[in-house]
Amino acid sequence: MSAGRTASRENSWRKYPLTNIPREWASMMHLEYLSLESNKFSGIVPPELGDLVNLEFLILSANYLTGELPSTLANLTKLTELRISSNNFTRRMPDFFQTWKQLQKLEIQASGLQGPIPSSISGLSNLTKLQISDLSGEGSEFPNLSSMKNMYRLMLRSSNISGRIPPYI
Repeated sequence: MSAGRTASRENSWRKYPLTNIPREWASMMHLEYLSLESNKFSGIVPPELGDLVNLEFLILSANYLTGELPSTLANLTKLTELRISSNNFTRRMPDFFQTWKQLQKLEIQASGLQGPIPSSISGLSNLTKLQISDLSGEGSEFPNLSSMKNMYRLMLRSSNISGRIPPYI
């Protein structure tokens, strides 16, 4: 292929910028790392992303994503890092965290998600970094984090948490 044809093909996407996350990306079955951070994606997170069962890193922060996180994301059992901060989600925090047994880093800051923090978060014993902030809606008691022995960074800011700070903190 000539250099001219290559350049033309490479620049053709600029005429039609992506605004939604393409559902077709779910066909990349061997994908382990997906970072779409700091773009202008809008709309919902396609449920088909739950088909990316080899995904270890999913970073969707700093976009304009709306709606809820699809329950199909529970299929991402190899996930070690999830960052969905700075979006416009409009539903409650999902209650399928317990399927992510390998999760080490979870960042949900200014995401638009509503509380409460689900109790299923207590099953994430491999978490080393948990950052949740700016939850609207219903509050909750301080989540049970006693199984998270390797936690080195914990930030729960503006999340409508009540009750006592546990002695293990």
